[in-house]
Amino acid sequence: MSEEDVEKLPGVGPAIFEKLREAGYTDVMTIAVDSPKNLAEVAEIGESTAAKIIAAAKKAADVGGFETGDVLLERRKSISKLGSNSKALDELMGGGFESRAITEFFGEFGSGKCVSGQTELVYSCSGAVRVESIARMYERYASDSSRPFDSGEMASLDDIRVPSLSEGALAKVPAAAIYRERVSRMFEVVTQGGRVLELTGPHRLFAMRDSDIAWTPTSALRPGDFIATPASKDCYDDDGFIERRDLLSWDEIRAVRPFIHDDYVYDLVVPKTHSFIGGNLPTVLHNTQLCHQMAVNTTKPVDEGGLDGHTMIIDTEQTFRPERIVQMSEAQDLDPEEILKKIHVARAFNSHHQTLLVDKATELSKEYPVRLLVVDSLTAHFRAEYIGRGALAERQQMLNKHMHDLLRFGDKNNSVIAVTNQVSAKPDAFFGDPTRPIGGHIVGHTATFRIYLRKSKGGKRIARLIDSPNLPEAEAVFMVSEGGISD
Repeated sequence: MSEEDVEKLPGVGPAIFEKLREAGYTDVMTIAVDSPKNLAEVAEIGESTAAKIIAAAKKAADVGGFETGDVLLERRKSISKLGSNSKALDELMGGGFESRAITEFFGEFGSGKCVSGQTELVYSCSGAVRVESIARMYERYASDSSRPFDSGEMASLDDIRVPSLSEGALAKVPAAAIYRERVSRMFEVVTQGGRVLELTGPHRLFAMRDSDIAWTPTSALRPGDFIATPASKDCYDDDGFIERRDLLSWDEIRAVRPFIHDDYVYDLVVPKTHSFIGGNLPTVLHNTQLCHQMAVNTTKPVDEGGLDGHTMIIDTEQTFRPERIVQMSEAQDLDPEEILKKIHVARAFNSHHQTLLVDKATELSKEYPVRLLVVDSLTAHFRAEYIGRGALAERQQMLNKHMHDLLRFGDKNNSVIAVTNQVSAKPDAFFGDPTRPIGGHIVGHTATFRIYLRKSKGGKRIARLIDSPNLPEAEAVFMVSEGGISD
């Protein structure tokens, strides 16, 4: 089915066809499965006219026609599999990530994050406890090991431990490096309990809204949200850190204000838990590897586990880092410049823009062989914009349409669809595994495969396949290193 078939539908004149084409309705199946209300809004026509066009499209597309199992089996032979560089992970997925399907990854993902230089830290060096600003800490250790990294500079740390949130407990964990870069804009977060935090927009805080708990970007926080804090302010003593099993406390946000910064911001790299305790009062501060690896592998030949194609990435949280693509490419003896030319990235500024970018990707797929479409992350904008239970129904409706648009893209282009998702938790479940993905049944039922990623020791990650139409629930262990994903 092509655009010519759409033009031939009764009731579709040149003006209506142009509006449909601009909105991404380029085949009769897309029209056949839409609602009269949506089509009427897009084409600027009456709902009765839209219903007649949809009826004609259903007839032309033979919607509702039944097929025998042998025909479907033959069609399944065209499905492609994208390798991950981890044999264990590929075996978990039945040979790789499947095209014409949505694979959802959820867990605690790292992303761009930084705090202002005045942010106070407590840490131990060779057993001695220090309390100082993160800028002073950088100056102390940067002279010996500072090197360019990403958009700034990185200094390695040795025998440094910091208090961190680990499964609801306060624990001391090693910090591997300290990073800084210049930014022009930050956010000030002020709480009822007297906390004043200066953070970049992508920096995540462990926050609660309407009983949902998730690592939430600072730019998405609102007054009335709650942020996680240690239950006790005494996180160290003369002999070192006190490891506590107390549950978290919660402090209500009173204000979130953007301001001009034009100075350095800093961050700690904490490989084990990706979080540390800091601020003028103790606060849990948060520090996406798999989708970067999939983007690199998509460009490889089919006989090497790739798809010999291009990647489209819809980036909602500024998580894409071309430097990681370079590292992963060089680790496989691939030309980074050629790989980067086959990865197309668009920043989504809100949920509406995010959905429109799927239409733009559809247009670009006519020019490039797009075999992987990534949305990182799927629910961040929806969660930030549709606040409160009164907006839940509208949010879920928009998510439902977005997910089905992604499915249609994957089916049309025989592409792998990979989405990352934020997680939430029950406030009373910190000592079990409280993690559950945002999006409810809409995302859960539409995603073909759901993979729960969690951290383990020594750079290891555990992937658990929790939902699949044809594969058993199981786990795989893989490594994340500078060179990318491996066993």
